[in-house]
Amino acid sequence: MKLPLRLFLLLLQLLFAMPSWAGPAALDISKAAGQGEWVDVETRVATQRFGDLGPTHPPDDHAHWTKRRDHVRTIGFESNGIWTRATLSNSSDAPILGWLEVTEPYTDYVDCFVDSDGSQMSIFHMGDRRPFATRAIQYPAMVLPISVYPGSQVSIHCLLRNNGSTAATFQYWTPQNYALRERETAFGRALCYGALGFTLLVSVVLALVNGNPLSFLMVAEVLPVLAATASREGDAFQLLWPNHPEFNVPPYMWILVGIVTATLVFRLIIQVGKWERRVTTVLVLSSILVLGAALALPEHAPGISALVQVVSVVYPLALLWICARHWHEGPVARLLCLGMGVQLLALVINAAGVMGYYEGAYGLASMYASVVKALALAAALFYRMKLDRLERARAQAEHTMELERRLAYEAQLRDVVSHHPRYGMPNQAMLEESVRGHLEGASTGVSIWIVKLNRFGFLESILPPDTLTAVVKIYAEELHNWFVAKHPERLLAVEGEHRLAALDDSTLAFVTSGPPPDTLMTELESFLVRRFEWQGLFVAWDPHVGVAMASPAQLALGSGVSDEARIALQWCSAHRRVVPFDAERMKREQLAYGLTLDLEGAIDRGELLLHYQPKVTLETRRTESLEALVRWRHPVRGMIPPGAFIAEAEATGAINRLTMWAIGEAARFLLTLPDQHVRVSVNITAFDLATPRFVDKVLETLRQVGCPPSRLILEVTESAALSDRERATQILSRLRDEGVKIALDDFGTGYSSLGILQEMPLDEMKVDRSFVTDIAEFGRKQAVLQAMIEVGHRLGLTVTIEGVEHGDSVEWLAVNGCDVVQGYFFSRPLDAESARSWLIRPVKTVEPVEPA
Repeated sequence: MKLPLRLFLLLLQLLFAMPSWAGPAALDISKAAGQGEWVDVETRVATQRFGDLGPTHPPDDHAHWTKRRDHVRTIGFESNGIWTRATLSNSSDAPILGWLEVTEPYTDYVDCFVDSDGSQMSIFHMGDRRPFATRAIQYPAMVLPISVYPGSQVSIHCLLRNNGSTAATFQYWTPQNYALRERETAFGRALCYGALGFTLLVSVVLALVNGNPLSFLMVAEVLPVLAATASREGDAFQLLWPNHPEFNVPPYMWILVGIVTATLVFRLIIQVGKWERRVTTVLVLSSILVLGAALALPEHAPGISALVQVVSVVYPLALLWICARHWHEGPVARLLCLGMGVQLLALVINAAGVMGYYEGAYGLASMYASVVKALALAAALFYRMKLDRLERARAQAEHTMELERRLAYEAQLRDVVSHHPRYGMPNQAMLEESVRGHLEGASTGVSIWIVKLNRFGFLESILPPDTLTAVVKIYAEELHNWFVAKHPERLLAVEGEHRLAALDDSTLAFVTSGPPPDTLMTELESFLVRRFEWQGLFVAWDPHVGVAMASPAQLALGSGVSDEARIALQWCSAHRRVVPFDAERMKREQLAYGLTLDLEGAIDRGELLLHYQPKVTLETRRTESLEALVRWRHPVRGMIPPGAFIAEAEATGAINRLTMWAIGEAARFLLTLPDQHVRVSVNITAFDLATPRFVDKVLETLRQVGCPPSRLILEVTESAALSDRERATQILSRLRDEGVKIALDDFGTGYSSLGILQEMPLDEMKVDRSFVTDIAEFGRKQAVLQAMIEVGHRLGLTVTIEGVEHGDSVEWLAVNGCDVVQGYFFSRPLDAESARSWLIRPVKTVEPVEPA
């Protein structure tokens, strides 16, 4: 614990102790040629006691005298030692502090005795009593303090011992001479320590404020520079020349620690490359190894001292080489080059001074070099920190810009998510949110109106996209203005000033308060059928509107608030453009859809059966064919008519299996009849005609049952034939070629066309029941029906009239050439057993059967 404490106290002494001297005064030096000159040296025999010392003559062998420097005389000897003596007196009125400097004591040791007017003698032991060659610290100067009071004198005796030939010089300084030199030295030291102290202080502040590791390393680098500078200038001579070898390590420690920390700071300030990093790593590890050797092996200090000198020379060379390679990178590398260059120059000056080639104060070069290097490192560090701050500021600016871009993107994304990209109006999500906002805390509900522009697809194919977008937006604006003019109190805002939403390119929506009144629906329908004009362009949108009531109770269910309005939209037609949602109708359709989903299971479970309605030939009053009608004997709901599930079966695709089942069941029924000429007709749909291999499936079903194709009649509606006329013609022709009879069902309804009678391969034309109702009372119906019968006969078709329920209608049809009649006048649809019984009994001609 003594060593750290002494180092700490020494550091405090170096930083804060200020020397004070008495003013200049005359100083008499006995046997001296003059002030500031060298005094004669008197040789003494080493074995003599101090009290017996007397003057002796200088040696006659002038070969031992050499000229080393100007104004410096040296004495050489080969003996056990020499004594020197000098007397100083003070004739002034003020005390004087004098100094004795042994400038180059290349001796084993020096003992000096100072006697002031007979007072207690001061003894100074310099060296560690070891040969100079093996001494741990070989310091080239020795300084003794001497106090000379007014009217007194001081005697100084020094014993120099040496085991070999060497040289020693003594120099006495007067206060004036000392003061002159001290002023110069003090100025240099003040400059050095002040700069280093300022750098240390700033580095500590930056380290504490910024928490930057570079600042902490700078602190660690400046401290050893301070200690090494103080040691080099003799301010710590009592530490450099101790009587115990264990104190010989600190000078190495300061130098090596300074090299390590400076190299680390250097490497952190400059972004070194691969090889440069290796060089600095080797330099740091070498310094640490040498420091470890000095700590562990103090007795080998002379060899370690040589290693320290080598590292001290390689260190600035290596760092100067590295920073020179980075010269182009800017001020940081150039500042480091300046610091390393100055330090290298100081090493050269010191080497020249030691070897006698330079006579100036070469010791100051190292001191100033340390200052310049520390300031250069500090400046480079501060500049690097400035660059880092700028980089962080740039990164922060980029982060801020990125954050702003992200916020703008998120805002844009929110706008995209909540608005229609084409029209800029609120979209489906915003509409739902708005409706929920209106419903929260409300006692009454709101009405949601969805407007479908059915002609949008057609207009999209003929108008440029920008034009179509403008047209839709203007139409939406007109719709909004119409509402504001008619019912401003009912129209609610969807978002801000927007009162209309765009659910997709062809669908608009708006919200009104309360339930939808009938008057509003009527007025809206009148507005929708008007022709829209824009810049001379007349646009017919053919709009449909579905409207539904949304109540606060729907929020708890979590369902879409516009779902019911969309369902109502599907119920619109050309005859009814504005349709409100009907819960009962929805239930019926859901039930029908549920039945359709269970239809295939019903086929597998045998719940389906066929009823047969006779088709009576008027000429013979015989039944030559029957129409098969599907019935569903549901285990829960009882007997279900085909109207409850056929339409949904067509929509879902289940109709094809139902058709194949009906053909197979009808074929098996035909095989049970005694009359082999009776036929059965089965209805087919457009979905059946579009089914792959439909003809093959029909024929395969007939072959499996064993029924001739000629006994099967397939009834196809006009809509099914017209859905894909070319394909329908091909399929029906193939079936007809195989012997299957083809009938056109419900002729005269929908998009009736005489062309279809000419193009399709038909055997029978069935006229819809609407033409025979009350035919005896309406002459126009009679004329139309006569024309239809005439056309059918001219095309070679059997004409069948459906839905005949009255006897007068039968008589009229018989008179006007109708071939076959089907209806409740003769029989309702019969189950298989009843149909077989029907075929073996005569057909009644009176008492029509009432419709069931």
